[in-house]
Amino acid sequence: MENNKFNKSKLYLCIGIAILIIAISAFFIIQLNSKPTKPNNQLIGDVTMAEGSQNKPGEITDGEYKIDLMNSVVFNLKDTDFKFVIAKIRVQSSNAINLKLNHFTTSEGIALDQVDSYIKTLEDKSLFLGKQNVWFEILSNEPTTMVNIFIPVKDKNAKEIILKNDLGADEITINLSTAKGTAEMLQYKADDIITDGRTYQMTVSSAYPITGDTMTQNGQEFLLPSTVEVYSFNIEAVSLWGDKIVIEEAQYIPTDSKETFTALDSSIQSMKYSNIIGKEINEKDSGDLFFVAYSPIESPVTYKGVLKLKVQGQDSWITINVDLN
Repeated sequence: MENNKFNKSKLYLCIGIAILIIAISAFFIIQLNSKPTKPNNQLIGDVTMAEGSQNKPGEITDGEYKIDLMNSVVFNLKDTDFKFVIAKIRVQSSNAINLKLNHFTTSEGIALDQVDSYIKTLEDKSLFLGKQNVWFEILSNEPTTMVNIFIPVKDKNAKEIILKNDLGADEITINLSTAKGTAEMLQYKADDIITDGRTYQMTVSSAYPITGDTMTQNGQEFLLPSTVEVYSFNIEAVSLWGDKIVIEEAQYIPTDSKETFTALDSSIQSMKYSNIIGKEINEKDSGDLFFVAYSPIESPVTYKGVLKLKVQGQDSWITINVDLN
């Protein structure tokens, strides 16, 4: 009898402990789910490099369109006399989609295909909308797509902006009262996907030393003094719709120096790596940039600075924050 009582007490104790564990677990799950989420200021999501030379759909403006605002980030930077929105919109149609942004106008009268002056102002400050995967055409071989678009706002005190269209879709009203966008969100660094939002994507690796590798100039050995280091950046580039992509020139500019290093021209090649300067890319290809920098053996130098790329046909240089070390 006493053993039965002992066993029952033991059973009740185990049941009580189990209930307590379940209750504690449930409490923490509720707390976790109810905890406020950190605002997501990044719009790009998981962007991957395209395969290259996709078939561009023909321009289609008839049919029914539905346009929704999925997310937006407002930028009100101190160094610009305008603020702006990067908005992720969903476009739904009954066909493949090829829309120029002249179909969209803001309540301030800005047509979204007439924004080059705003883009240049940002790029002159090394701020690039491509960092947030902004596009300047809406293209998709599917009837539904999501795309990030750039919406300038002339009045820095405006509380809202309305995005209108001539496609028969509803207008979109965007609240401007809270600006969470930062300059850092528009600055490229190594391994970011870089795009002009129209024709290409590319990535640039961190620098890596290739000092001592055999190099040639027009087929003859290219000799360098022992007081320099040779660095390389690997570039992967994709032509999105078959446009010709050429990197014409590249520079490395150290932050704390007046010196500018210019990438070795196409006459100079490495036995291991292919010089990408001047190479035509019509689909998908990769290559390297070569830089020679002074670095005495007894006191190696680490350069902190930016890599600048000039793409043929583009007015502005692309700036990527990356170090040589």
